[in-house]
Amino acid sequence: MKPAYNPMTRRQFLVGGGVALAVPLLPSLLPREVRAAAQAAVSAERYFVHMTTWHGVFQSQFFGPLLDLAPTQKTFAGGIEVRGMPLKSRADGSNIVISDILTAASSALTPRMLSRMNVINGLDFHTGVGHNRGYSLGGDDVHPSIDQVLARSAGFYPTRPSQGVIVRNLVSLSSAGSGTTQTEQTAESNVKLFDRLFGTTTTPGEPSIVLVDRVKEHADLVMADPACSTDCRNRLSNYLDLLSDVQTQVGGVANGGGSFPRPTTDTAAVEATEGFYGKPEQQVACERLWNDIVAAAFAAGISRAYVCGPNTYTFGPDSEHAWHNNYAHALDDPAKRAGFNAAVRLQFEGAMLDMANRLDRITTADGATIFDKTLIASGFELGSGGNPGHHHNRCVPVVTLGNAGGYFKTGQYLDYRDLDSFTWSSDPHWYSGLLYNQWMGMVLRSMGVSRAEQETGIVGYPNLRGPNGDHTDQIWNVAGQDLPWLKA
Repeated sequence: MKPAYNPMTRRQFLVGGGVALAVPLLPSLLPREVRAAAQAAVSAERYFVHMTTWHGVFQSQFFGPLLDLAPTQKTFAGGIEVRGMPLKSRADGSNIVISDILTAASSALTPRMLSRMNVINGLDFHTGVGHNRGYSLGGDDVHPSIDQVLARSAGFYPTRPSQGVIVRNLVSLSSAGSGTTQTEQTAESNVKLFDRLFGTTTTPGEPSIVLVDRVKEHADLVMADPACSTDCRNRLSNYLDLLSDVQTQVGGVANGGGSFPRPTTDTAAVEATEGFYGKPEQQVACERLWNDIVAAAFAAGISRAYVCGPNTYTFGPDSEHAWHNNYAHALDDPAKRAGFNAAVRLQFEGAMLDMANRLDRITTADGATIFDKTLIASGFELGSGGNPGHHHNRCVPVVTLGNAGGYFKTGQYLDYRDLDSFTWSSDPHWYSGLLYNQWMGMVLRSMGVSRAEQETGIVGYPNLRGPNGDHTDQIWNVAGQDLPWLKA
């Protein structure tokens, strides 16, 4: 018995118990006349993940030894001499170290991940900023953030999925008349996200989780079908195992239980436990629970974009507001700086690298992994530099994992700072650079968003011009071009 097939979306479903469960594409069980087109569509799919880090950071913390590397290539862009070089790292016991912050266990920051990684310096927001919840995704007071562009782009989504973008916390801006509004988060916890993405309703107003057990009979028939290839059988089996693991994590709540079987079941429950905001490892556990469900949604074709910015915890020992004053504004104190480094490192390893490695274990119908088609990017709420400057728009640190199906050249440290620009700060200095929205334009193009879609005036990439007068006409004139050495 073949999976149910929707010719409009080329998606396949297992059915049973009054529910339908979306599954990864199984080309051997597609109608023969659409098989090649469906596989080509899978190969063209791209995925986007973005994780925001709040506050600002010193250059030395984030980039460390990279700042002293001799460039292997130089060119001029926007009148600025910029530099590029291979990304350098070193082993330190069981860890791989790029800088104080960009450090992770060798089991997570593997040679494959290093080869698919870029670290970018010298990208500026186009206007001065205070604390914000959209600039790291390209949004401002007039234009939407790029996840909202992706959600409605025909280039990114030729066929619109059930969830255009999974938004977690208020990191996303959407056009609303002459201004912008923050989009609503997709769900308040991992359980509610699972319910929304994999659920169905049997009683009005009450969600019911689609359990793997309900479609087990259909799944067994599919895998026993002689037409089901070994690759498709393995893909379906691995996906059902993945979903079963997720359901195990959320089962106590999802099935109507009044208590949580263990503290990591539901992220809302974890955050409500006493002392949570002083337990960074539990905060990382929450990130991994979210990653579980997002990865399953990507595997099933329910969504291909996820943006997040945990704003109630910081991966450190204090809550958000206390953290801001006690650590982010105390970076001249070596002990506070070390505490800040440890927190941002934890987010890099426990959330960003966790997602990359998770997606690299999911194979798609063309034999590639989801990670092979993904761009995972981090961005800071504020820039990097010395004092004064904790609330500034200069040199916003960017780390990427993945090459978006071969669009990006990776394994690089790219330094777009103008080292001849003003340095009106104490040591370490901070500088001006190229425009962050030049990077945002490249991200959109890597995801299949055409220049015509970008340049409608509604979107504003890359041609919007902010009020900040520190960037020259030359810098604005190259804003629509690819950043040096980044395009493969």
